[in-house]
Amino acid sequence: MITDAPSVEKFNVLNFDEKAWHVWHHANFLMVRQNSYYRVNLYYLNGYYIQLWYHVKRNRIAKIAATTSSRIVDAYLQNISIDELILN
Repeated sequence: MITDAPSVEKFNVLNFDEKAWHVWHHANFLMVRQNSYYRVNLYYLNGYYIQLWYHVKRNRIAKIAATTSSRIVDAYLQNISIDELILN
């Protein structure tokens, strides 16, 4: 556990630059998913998940938000395939 990382409540009220700093320096990257406009990176930090929304066409980060809900992972699990792991 990172001792100087903010709680999820404190993280969500930080300004954009402070959120980005904590993501880059403390959070662990888990997965990425993509839709028509955004590449959304999922990170984990001290018991909560952080989503970083990168707008592909505008080439900029649009949003950084955190939650303690593990339900957020569901959108990323759709991208996992175990077909290559299954022995024939």
